[in-house]
Parts: sequence; structure tokens; C-alpha cells
Amino acid sequence: MIRTDIQPSISNASEQALVTDESEMPVEDSKTTAEKKFYEQVQKAIDKASASFDGTMAITYVDLTTETQLSINDEKEFYTASTIKVPLAMMVADKVNEGVLKWTDKITYKEDTDYEEGTGRILNDIQPSYTLQTLQEYNITYSDNIAKNMLYGLFGGNDQAKRQLYRYFFNREADVEDTKFTSADGAEILLRLYEEKETNKEYQKIYDYMKKTVFHERLETSLTTGKVAHKIGSYDNDIHDIGILESSHPFILSVFTNGENGKEAISAITDQLWKLQEEQYPTSN
Repeated sequence: MIRTDIQPSISNASEQALVTDESEMPVEDSKTTAEKKFYEQVQKAIDKASASFDGTMAITYVDLTTETQLSINDEKEFYTASTIKVPLAMMVADKVNEGVLKWTDKITYKEDTDYEEGTGRILNDIQPSYTLQTLQEYNITYSDNIAKNMLYGLFGGNDQAKRQLYRYFFNREADVEDTKFTSADGAEILLRLYEEKETNKEYQKIYDYMKKTVFHERLETSLTTGKVAHKIGSYDNDIHDIGILESSHPFILSVFTNGENGKEAISAITDQLWKLQEEQYPTSN
């Protein structure tokens, strides 16, 4: 259960009257007060980043220690762009775990349904077929559009795959012509990946592919290099990134933007939240 608020715990009026400053607080109440102050700083940083952005910015933060979730504009929908490749990879992994698919399976390239320009490696040297393992890796590490389309083919093609994906993860119908996520959707996907990867080696592989991405930008900054598993998404002015950041107190950050200078804005809020997690996080000393 994700916590969306932190409230001080005072059992009755007489106890409340006795508490005159933090030094006199019971340990649990003092910790809760420290948490509340910390999350207020996080929320303030999130709100300021969104308000100052030249366009629309939605941010969802999840503290993976307490599962506290904070957001701004988390119900605003944005075109998914390549962020959809993460839940697609998770669906593929689940089919492998079920025994329906094998990583050694050869998937035939079909130009009429699979060809797509843009990011990826396959476009530069298209082969008649690829192993499922290769497509899974390329889909995430290189954000390969052709690999994505070939994986969609395993679920009946582009439209049918998207319908299955939205039902599978969100229990809702997809607009296959204009697939959209909220920042909360992105965080929900990553929370599932994070929580299950310890016991699901196929999810761990996806996480590792996200750490090896060739896109060193947005959530990956000079502070977070080597310590973030993330997946970018880009289409015109829709600039997004969703990731799990391995600070001393790990957290999820899901940022969706539509406007000017999205890459720079995502990096800026990433660094602000990273510093808060590293320098201001409440501890039980």
C-alpha cells in the first residue's frame, strides 16, 4: 500500500498538551515529524519545478523505503512515446515465465508491420529474424522501434498488444491510436518492476537493461550516472523519463512533459530530489 500522506501520531489530548518541542516528543512522533518535514520539502521541489516549466509537467515521486507517493498533475495524460516499452517488456517476461515463450525463439521480421524509423539498432542492419532475447534487450537498451513492433506481434499486433497491455497493468481500455500515460501510471509500472525483480529474474533483466541504456540524459545526470535504471520517451514536444534511482534511500521518479526544454527540466528536478534523498532524508539516529 502506497502512503500518500504522513500524519503525526498523538494518542490523546493530554499527551498532545505535554509535547512542547521536538526534544520532548516520543521517538515515533519525532520520527513522523521529521518525515513530514522531509516530504514537505520534496513536494515543494516538485510543485516549483512544474510551476516554472514552460509547458505542462507532471511528476510522481515514490520513496521506496516508506512507499510514500507525492505528485503534481498526476492525473494529466501524455502521449506515452517509448515509456510504453517497459510494460511491454514486462508482458513478454511474464509469458516467458509462464512457458508460453522462450528466449531462444526466433521471431521473423515482417516489413509491413514491423518497420519503423527512429531509435534503435535494427534499422541499420535488418535481418530476416531475431531471437526473442535480442528483441527484448534492444527494445529497452536501445529503445528500438522495430524490436518493439516485433514484440507487439507476439500479442496479435500493435492494436491488440496495446489493448492487452492496458488491461493487464491498469484494468482500463487503451486508445490504440493515441496511447497515453499519466506520471502515476509510470510510477505504478516501476513499483511493480522494483518489488518483483528480487524474485523474478526476468524482471531483473529488464531492470539491468534500463541501467545499460544508451540514453545518458534526463534522469541520468552527473549525480546519478551508474545509479539509475530508466526509460526515456520522446515525440515532438513530449519529453519523458521514468526511472528507479539508487540513492542511499532509493526512489522512483516519473516525469512527463510537453513543452520547451523538457530534457533540462527533468535533469534539474532529478538532481534536486537526489540531493534531498542523500542529504536531508530523515534517519532514526
